[in-house]
Amino acid sequence: EEILKIHSFEKPLAKEVNLRIIAQRTPGFSGADLANLINEAAILAARKNQKEILQDDLTEAIEKVMLGPERKSHVLNEKEKEITAYHEAGHALVASSFENMDQINKVSIVSRGRAGGYTLKLPTEDKHLRSRSEYESELAVLLGGYSAEKIIFKDTTTGASNDLKVASELARRMVTEFGMSDKLGPITYGDNDELVFLGKELAAEKNYSNEIAFLIDQEVKNFISRALKMAKAILGRKLQTLHKIAKELVRKETLEQEEFYGLLGA
Repeated sequence: EEILKIHSFEKPLAKEVNLRIIAQRTPGFSGADLANLINEAAILAARKNQKEILQDDLTEAIEKVMLGPERKSHVLNEKEKEITAYHEAGHALVASSFENMDQINKVSIVSRGRAGGYTLKLPTEDKHLRSRSEYESELAVLLGGYSAEKIIFKDTTTGASNDLKVASELARRMVTEFGMSDKLGPITYGDNDELVFLGKELAAEKNYSNEIAFLIDQEVKNFISRALKMAKAILGRKLQTLHKIAKELVRKETLEQEEFYGLLGA
């Protein structure tokens, strides 16, 4: 909050602006991210011909910094809009079913950055340790969109490709880095040499046998399969709510936190 005050020192903030709320929604942001956030909010206010920066401008700026700008040129046809609505509703509904997941802040089918739609979960505090149960819940959330498409349309689309990539990478790290596999035990597999100044992985040394490689693949598959089963079970139990959220998304395109939890009856 103090860092935000410094960066907004010469910016015309409206009286009702509450920087504490913005601070609560931006754990993990660096000083540069926070400076960027304030600047983006100022640009948004200027585009609307406002003389002051409003709370809504700051909230929208968070999404712009995290996900990129809105792509208004990326127009979906009616069928794609419906599929995207069920996909995002699936993510959000599964996430809201776990106590160890962050609260849903916004669900939208408006394209932002490279995402066709997005479900924004924001933590209330910085977290440095994650448990196996949290990661298992996260896997189920990542597969929530894929599961919703499968249940409703009896088919899947390329919209789930990034979710599947992230889920597969997370499951592999659980097995090879975090020692979270019961079958393989508390051992790390593979040594990564990294180009730190480029932020990219250069090479991974394989320090295990082909038999272990097979077991790693099996365990990754098991984690994904259990998560998929969990996501499908949740959506199967809450099918009416899934329809309700998806229809509202098709109608309004964006659901804020209060609207989303209102649809859950919570």
